[in-house]
Amino acid sequence: MSRYSPDSPALKRRNRPGRRTAAVTLVLLAGTLSACSSNTPSSTSPESSPSASTFDTLAATGAVKQTWTTFFAKTTPIAQKEALLQNGTSTFKPAVQAFSTNPLVGQVTATVSNVTFPNPTTADVTYAISVGGQVVEPAMAGTAVLTNGQWLVSDTTLCGLLQLAASQGGGSSTAIPGCS
Repeated sequence: MSRYSPDSPALKRRNRPGRRTAAVTLVLLAGTLSACSSNTPSSTSPESSPSASTFDTLAATGAVKQTWTTFFAKTTPIAQKEALLQNGTSTFKPAVQAFSTNPLVGQVTATVSNVTFPNPTTADVTYAISVGGQVVEPAMAGTAVLTNGQWLVSDTTLCGLLQLAASQGGGSSTAIPGCS
């Protein structure tokens, strides 16, 4: 079981559902589940690990925060959102397009509060989700991956959000296309 699954104790502790959370996750679910059409496994693999002595934690933290903020910004073009998500230009392209065109999603923003690096190509990200400027989920857990020199929102993070949305929105327990 992935630590980002809806049954994960860490996710349950950090993501206690509330009324607004249900609204956010339903928006995510409505805009994304209907557009997912591929069961293709993830094909983007992180690049080889830079040595610990050359890894710049401060620069990497800034890059991860920028990726997160840009991915969730309503003004970010769809093509750029696709490029900021692991497998966003392949497996998850329909999901990103549906997510971005849903008018309710334009009210959702993300703010990163903490980034840690279990290794130089993976970041554990703690972030808040706001709707209309009001924080509705103060401590979501996700990951970023370094791929071809760029930090991306991991596809497991998107899948975790979709699974959370399905569980809170009364969705079915069937597999989410694109998510394993």
